[in-house]
Amino acid sequence: MCKVQGATRRWTMVMFYGMIINTAAVNALVIYAQNMLKDQPEMKIKRKYFLLRIAHDLVTPFVTKRYKLSSLCRNIKTAIVMCGFVSDSEEDTMQDLEDYEAISRQRGLCHVCSRSRDVKTQFVSKGCGHYVCKDHMNVIVTCDTCKNKDESAESG
Repeated sequence: MCKVQGATRRWTMVMFYGMIINTAAVNALVIYAQNMLKDQPEMKIKRKYFLLRIAHDLVTPFVTKRYKLSSLCRNIKTAIVMCGFVSDSEEDTMQDLEDYEAISRQRGLCHVCSRSRDVKTQFVSKGCGHYVCKDHMNVIVTCDTCKNKDESAESG
């Protein structure tokens, strides 16, 4: 009997807070629509896209703050860039060799060199995220494979 009451309380709380959040979202959309109608009367926005935009705007400061952490995993930093949370100006500041070396505290084998050479490096290719030794990287830390892909895309 106690478990049923606990589940009922949780369901009631979820319904209560869900309704509050839904009401706040609808109110925000109404206010936003009224303000936009003054400037652009023909513009209409769907509720779904409005809520996605609000969610993105609310998360962006926290994600960019997390992106600047030096201890953050390289894969998470790549995902943040791919999702578009970091602006181009912030991403350009990470293009120095020292910054890329700081991102990857671990060492890995160069994916271009043969296994018999056993070349370990801390540098990571910006394009694919693979480890790249100094022999196979460009100044902006991309491997030769990614550079060739970029050059063929620009020419074709």
